[in-house]
Amino acid sequence: FPVDSVGNILLFLDVFIFGGFALTIGAAWACFKLRFMDQLMLDYVSDEELSHPSIQHLIVRTTQMFLVGFTLMAVIAAVNGTLSVTGNNTSTLRIVLMVVQYSILGIMMTIAQWLYPEYMVSEKGMKMIGDKYPDECDAWNAANPDHEWAKE
Repeated sequence: FPVDSVGNILLFLDVFIFGGFALTIGAAWACFKLRFMDQLMLDYVSDEELSHPSIQHLIVRTTQMFLVGFTLMAVIAAVNGTLSVTGNNTSTLRIVLMVVQYSILGIMMTIAQWLYPEYMVSEKGMKMIGDKYPDECDAWNAANPDHEWAKE
């Protein structure tokens, strides 16, 4: 197969998509200090709550998770495309690699959107935030004494 054929480029489509997501998330974070989850969190919390250490921790961890997840998905897609171009891929292997690739997406979304936020609001999660960021929590509570989170 010639390398420049459209059919071969299509085999790497997921590399471009998921690799592009990973590069965009990484570049926005590294160059502009814009974390992937900042804008999403504004749908759930107020501007005041966005500065709370627990929310900041959640934003950093989920951004890291999406960055790693999309990178892994791009790597698996690159392996799948390379095996297909070289003729070393079978239908079964291609399907297995795609299932692994999209399972990462499902797991990443489940953890980032449901499991980790649930952990963060649990007693154990709140204790972890209090232990890990005591000065930041005290400063936020002092700056927002009337907020219900400061009273907890």
